[in-house]
Amino acid sequence: MFYSSDEVLFSAGAVVFDATETRVLTIAFRGRKNDVVVFPKGRVEGEESLIDAACREVEEETGVVCKLWPCGQIASVVEMKEQRPEDKWMIPTWIDVADAPNALTREDDRRLLNLCLIHKQKLADQTP
Repeated sequence: MFYSSDEVLFSAGAVVFDATETRVLTIAFRGRKNDVVVFPKGRVEGEESLIDAACREVEEETGVVCKLWPCGQIASVVEMKEQRPEDKWMIPTWIDVADAPNALTREDDRRLLNLCLIHKQKLADQTP
């Protein structure tokens, strides 16, 4: 689908942690000049909410069904499905949280990860 530069587009995605909260889910795009590693995200469709769009995009791109935390950006895994074979160029990859800042291609994804880690620490500090 083509979008003109005059259109305002909204996208949504999530930082998905595994059950141990030591790894994050990324998408590795292979077969281009340079590999690109990003968090799963995509365009909001129709009247879809940002939360619904984020969860749908994560599932479509990775096969992982997730549930967003109250902050709206961090997600945890609900269910894992098999990756669709036609998506072999877009590879879901779990990366250790400590390695993620170096693995992520885009600065905005690195900043988002840092904000999520700060938020997770604040939540942990509040837990008795």
